[in-house]
Amino acid sequence: MTNKIKQYHIGITGHRHLPAERLEMLSLEIMGFFQDNINLYGAGHITVLSSLAEGADSLCAKAALEAGLRLVAPLPMHALEYRTDFTGTAATGFDCLLSLADQVFVVSPSEAAPENPVRAFCYRQAGVYIVNNCDVLLALWDGVEKDSPDGAGTWETIKYAREVNKPVQVISVR
Repeated sequence: MTNKIKQYHIGITGHRHLPAERLEMLSLEIMGFFQDNINLYGAGHITVLSSLAEGADSLCAKAALEAGLRLVAPLPMHALEYRTDFTGTAATGFDCLLSLADQVFVVSPSEAAPENPVRAFCYRQAGVYIVNNCDVLLALWDGVEKDSPDGAGTWETIKYAREVNKPVQVISVR
């Protein structure tokens, strides 16, 4: 029996560089997590929030689509500008995921912008948006609790989720 809710949002965060030897196992763990949530809420009631970055974001977005879940892409900047961060096949994969998302938009900052905002500020704002708008955060993470200089890393997103009392489900990339 499924719960009577309108929409359940799963936010995605994780590392851009995932170990190639772990990709198959990570995909299975992601699908298992999605299936557990489908069993609880029904596929039609689940939306996955992913910025579609190379690595964890795109891996989870692909799995979400394969599982029949709705994909929403809150981007840190305009897609053409963001696409410059992708290389080769990752850029093509980004284009494909972008075309399959139900909704794509650029995140408006929720934190005060520095005088000269840099890309990392935009990335952080996308992470903050995802945390603020999800019911649970799925994190593909190496377990290292180390702040990055720009505050836009996987750990900072997890830390922020915990600060605002959002549940975090970690899949270890190690």
